[in-house]
Amino acid sequence: MTSEIIFHDLTSQKWPYSWSPFVLRTTLSLNYLGLSYEHHEVSYPDIAKTLKDLGVNPEPEDVGKDIEYTLPAISIGGETIMGSGAIANKLASLKPEFEQKLFPQGEKSKEATKKFEKEVLGKVGKAMGGMVKHVIAFVPLFLDERGSEYFYATREKNFGSLEKLRTQALQEEKEKGWRETVKDAVMPMLEFYKELDGDGDSKGVFAFGGNEPQYVDFCVVGIIQWWICSRGEDNIMAALEEAGDGRLAKIMRGCEQLMKPREV
Repeated sequence: MTSEIIFHDLTSQKWPYSWSPFVLRTTLSLNYLGLSYEHHEVSYPDIAKTLKDLGVNPEPEDVGKDIEYTLPAISIGGETIMGSGAIANKLASLKPEFEQKLFPQGEKSKEATKKFEKEVLGKVGKAMGGMVKHVIAFVPLFLDERGSEYFYATREKNFGSLEKLRTQALQEEKEKGWRETVKDAVMPMLEFYKELDGDGDSKGVFAFGGNEPQYVDFCVVGIIQWWICSRGEDNIMAALEEAGDGRLAKIMRGCEQLMKPREV
């Protein structure tokens, strides 16, 4: 049986688990909606050719840049859609119940996602002391060989030596403690959730006090799972348990069964 959806995901030594924070949003969304799909492995240096061959055009603002094409992408109904946000909107458009599950508060849910990306993520990175240093620099260590070479070549143009950044991060963490660093980093996320709750009476742990996750929760989970893939689970989950009321740990556990890509 051939799936109507092909999910183009980044390969790594963790395959077939998704690890990228943006790809994870799509993994979580597809599984949450109960959609069947074919899981397609793509190494970093093959992304551009794969998507070009599928007829994808880069975003106008990315034309001419070193990186014009990114994952996730899905092929559905004769077209291929690139980017986690565009994919979420496409999936939501398939059925009214999908829209309700991913964006139950309608525009409020969509605006929450935009706020997380434009405001909260920057605060998280600043509180951590730089996600480039503490997370991104560790990514090539678990990629496939070709993907790792590509990652070093492209990222070091902007960030400098990733090896030096890893050394700096480990030294800083030795002085402060990685667990404490993570606890500081997640505080803007906890504040974000409190803002979304408002004066509602619901006691759920997910966005807007809900008892079921929605797309903005997947954005948060994707970032934290990326940290876990890059740096290991124990200290990060312990930090989530200790930060605030442990809400983020509950959110991660609530989405745990949705994280692994499912083949048709």
